[in-house]
Amino acid sequence: MLIDMSLALWLKIFVALISFSTLLVSYLRNKDVFSPIKIYVIFNGFFYLDVYIGNHDYMVMITYILQCSFIFILAFFEPCRFRNSFTIKKQLNYKAILVVWVLSAVSVINQLLIIQELGSVSNYIGNIAMRVEYFKGRGYVIVLNNLISIMNVVYFALLLTSRNVSKKSWLMFVFHFFLFVTMALLSGSRSFLLMTILVEVLCFHYLYKRLSAIKVAPFVIAIGLIAAVLGGVRNTVSAGDGNISINQENFKLELTHFKYGLIPLDIIYKADSQHLSYGLTYFSLLTNFIPRAIYPEKLDTGGLVFTKLYTGDQWGGLSNLATGAVTEGIINFGFPVGFAVGFLSFCLFLASGLYLYAKLPVILLKKYNFAYFIFYIYIILAMARYSYSEFSYTFYTYIIYYLIPVFLVIFLSRIRIPSLKQ
Repeated sequence: MLIDMSLALWLKIFVALISFSTLLVSYLRNKDVFSPIKIYVIFNGFFYLDVYIGNHDYMVMITYILQCSFIFILAFFEPCRFRNSFTIKKQLNYKAILVVWVLSAVSVINQLLIIQELGSVSNYIGNIAMRVEYFKGRGYVIVLNNLISIMNVVYFALLLTSRNVSKKSWLMFVFHFFLFVTMALLSGSRSFLLMTILVEVLCFHYLYKRLSAIKVAPFVIAIGLIAAVLGGVRNTVSAGDGNISINQENFKLELTHFKYGLIPLDIIYKADSQHLSYGLTYFSLLTNFIPRAIYPEKLDTGGLVFTKLYTGDQWGGLSNLATGAVTEGIINFGFPVGFAVGFLSFCLFLASGLYLYAKLPVILLKKYNFAYFIFYIYIILAMARYSYSEFSYTFYTYIIYYLIPVFLVIFLSRIRIPSLKQ
């Protein structure tokens, strides 16, 4: 049921005031421009921006208002200020840098093998639209491809937390960054590229020098614009006979990301019937770690279930919608129980972010502060994304893409290589 236009306008003004007030309370209590509340508000605004433009079901508006209201309440409990103004600087760990390059080489080789399998770079780019189908049952390929992104973050964090870093070391990092960007652009994944750059901005802010709101704003705006442009390119790029081209006549900015959080809510509240999963999409986090080749009948994630049952598998397996916290609760337990489960899980995760933030000054004084900081920032971003993402995918990617690779760098860099006796 769509809302009357005049009422919709007042609701939009009301929710805008809540979001602005949240930022104001957070900033007055804490000048840190990347404190969790500010990140929550930006994500909650960016991926729901169409709520101010389009006309949505009244339940969609109520859901969004509740999300914004909870973040507003959380703002009063955010730690008052970020007390630590420095990190421990130590000698550059060259063994860790070597491990970063070795693991990055694995990622690059994996990419080259896929390109070889598909015949050429142009064929690889032309396969972007089919990538979900192509990678089905080959999750290891995606994991290895993404390895270079977290290695680039580790590389950057290592340099920032080390003293007397030479120009040569920074040049080697720039070369590594160039490799990462190349692979990211080839993959056609905007989040692969832009989320990594965002994390590195956060690394600079916390591990080297605090950034002001004025300096951060251009980064945020640029990330939004680049996401729209890259989406438009991905939708109009074509490849064949060794040539890559973009259909300029059909090119337009991809703005779907401004309603990622609204699409599943629009669908679920209009659904004629409900096909309940009774919590199985949450348990899919456990079965997700088992390759489909070993366990073909493993549980579907919330996005897969939602796309199959509530859109009629609209894209034939070539793409899937994320559920978002509330929608995933509803497809598991129905309304209103599922709504409560989804919304409470959203509240729990966001509140947990404030607890972790309070521990950040201690984290930055630890021996492996670069690694602990990476764990912190990716979990905060996971909390911020949870409202429009899905439970299994959010935390599976955190463990596989970030937690395990960073632990691997620490473990391998601590292995002692015995000296050979003459």
